[in-house]
Amino acid sequence: MSNPNYIKHLFLKFLSDECTPQEVEEILDYLKYSTDRGRALPGVEEVKAKLKELPKMEEQRADQVFADIIKSSPNKEKYSKTPGKTITRTWVQKWKVAATLSGLLLLSAMLLLYLKQEETIRYATEFGETKTIVLHDGSKVVLNANSSLTLPSQWNGTGAREVWLEGEAFFSVSHTQDNRKFLVHTTHQLSVEVLGTEFNVNSRENKATVVLNSGKVQVNTPPTEQVEQWIMQPGDLLEYDLEQKQIQQKAVDTTLYTSWRNNLLVFKDTPLIELAQLIEANYGYQLSFESDSLANLEFTGSNPADKLELLLMTIEKSFNLKIKQDGKQIMLKSKP
Repeated sequence: MSNPNYIKHLFLKFLSDECTPQEVEEILDYLKYSTDRGRALPGVEEVKAKLKELPKMEEQRADQVFADIIKSSPNKEKYSKTPGKTITRTWVQKWKVAATLSGLLLLSAMLLLYLKQEETIRYATEFGETKTIVLHDGSKVVLNANSSLTLPSQWNGTGAREVWLEGEAFFSVSHTQDNRKFLVHTTHQLSVEVLGTEFNVNSRENKATVVLNSGKVQVNTPPTEQVEQWIMQPGDLLEYDLEQKQIQQKAVDTTLYTSWRNNLLVFKDTPLIELAQLIEANYGYQLSFESDSLANLEFTGSNPADKLELLLMTIEKSFNLKIKQDGKQIMLKSKP
């Protein structure tokens, strides 16, 4: 899912009719699958500043129109039962206020599109937990720690099989007789398009990586000065840096990136700073270092994925360090 601040930016562009078709689709996808929609809605003052002079509608009238929109939805009884799709009081109130200030037709149309969406299923894992999921078509997904996967409760008969990933997952995609595409959407506006194959997707913070184990995939990246469609072969890694807008593709040892699904973490010349980022993402502990030189030390080895304490002990002994822990904060220092 896209960042709420980015979606808020798109909302303001949409109000000025400046969105591209792709950006409008991103807004609708966010409304459809995000569990935190309120953070992405622009405030009233932001809307005022964007539209300068705003047509006024009485709040009572806005309430009535909003009620009519809810009533018109064929699935209105299902919303409170659908995972990740509860319409909160705060979210509703923002829409009603926005409608009174910035033009009913525009915002009501967006809301109606949201309300007519299909039901979704959301799978999620906690820190230190993995989960194996079998999808409607028999495809298997291993969801890594601190991650979530959202998909429609049913795929339609002819369209692509689409899922939305936050975090990391390994996919074993089943091929269908009618060659239907399988699309994985990430929080970085990056999507992976396949027919049947095995691959790993990691979409966290400001970086997304795709590692292909077998088969063939096409990765669609956001518009940049580089190409926007990348064909991957088995053994390839594609990395997208959101901040730098840079894309890199190279051959790698896939074991280093996919062994976690077998409860094993494998490292080869991995800087401790990168290992610290993995620990924070998967286990919720924040590692800090006494100096940059410690952070750049490189570690090679393997460790059971469910034994973080053993990994920390191995690092401590390998580099003659002293580890001090205070709750979720861990400090690594050189021994005197």
